[in-house]
Amino acid sequence: MNYIEIIYAFFATFFFSIIFNLRGKKIILTSFCGALGWFALLFAQNAKYSKTASFFIAAIVITIYSEILAKKFKTPVTTSLIPGLIPLVPGGGIYYTMYYIVSNEFLAARAKGMETLSITVALSVGIFLVSTFFQIFNKFFKYLTILRKYSKRAFK
Repeated sequence: MNYIEIIYAFFATFFFSIIFNLRGKKIILTSFCGALGWFALLFAQNAKYSKTASFFIAAIVITIYSEILAKKFKTPVTTSLIPGLIPLVPGGGIYYTMYYIVSNEFLAARAKGMETLSITVALSVGIFLVSTFFQIFNKFFKYLTILRKYSKRAFK
């Protein structure tokens, strides 16, 4: 595993967090989000998962971490999720897809475009699943606390 890439992901997220107007502890914790996502990606690739599955796993890890940070600091999830996803965005795939189109290499463009699209869908589905799970989880526990509150009153 190449640990220098994890450090690069940390600093890429750090500098994007500055652009995103984060301050104090949040900027460091969000930077760890990007590094953690890249670590999860490398770990999944070393475990011989496909490229798409590796990005899916990394998106799940980043979203869980972002949900925990949002709960702790009482901020929106997007303040840590968006900067944390920056190292995983398939910008190179988009560039090479367009390069192959301009170079009239349509088969290579199609292959690279499909790979980029599958990575993008994997990131989106990973975020969607975890966010939906956390929303259901939070609403369920709010419902339980309300139920306990009113059931105690009913038995008095």
